[in-house]
Amino acid sequence: MPHQAGKPSTMSDHLLLRPMTLDDLDAVADLDGRAFGESGWSRRYFAGELTQSPISIFYVLAEQGERILGYFGTWHVVDQLHLCTFAVDPEHHGQGLGALLLNCVLRLAQRLDCSVIQLEVRESNETARSLYHSRGFVDEALRRNLYSNPREDGVLMGMPTPRQLDRSSWERVGDRWPDGLLLHWDDRGGVMQEVWAER
Repeated sequence: MPHQAGKPSTMSDHLLLRPMTLDDLDAVADLDGRAFGESGWSRRYFAGELTQSPISIFYVLAEQGERILGYFGTWHVVDQLHLCTFAVDPEHHGQGLGALLLNCVLRLAQRLDCSVIQLEVRESNETARSLYHSRGFVDEALRRNLYSNPREDGVLMGMPTPRQLDRSSWERVGDRWPDGLLLHWDDRGGVMQEVWAER
């Protein structure tokens, strides 16, 4: 997954990572509801994160810059990045987008010079825990009754921010989006554009 700075000339079959905006909230809340059911976040909760939280940094992953396929939200505190929400559209599970989106989280931690990345996940969510383990996260603690609807323990996971990103996450999606992933960064790390592609 080479990282190329600068603006691409033309990109048609590409994915786009960009900051989440208030205009995205209907689509994000719908995706979140389909991914998590009653335990998901409300539109109002997402709006509060975007407008009232000084530590929140949220991004969406969109196809051709329009349809939202996934998103993540983080809290940035000093040298720690906490992944507070993360989802891929259930209609696109099994296509490698989760691994790709998680790599974007790791890249954000690099941009913000974070030393540690942490997250919580339902103890029963073996798919998510397997993804996080595959990227280097380890179980750190069990948090009793962390989740509701249904009530369940949560697993605190963490890892040091990696110096290098695993390129394998792009290989699974590169055939479908041959022009790569265009990343529009606009956060505490500044404004920057990157392209990830197998070229």
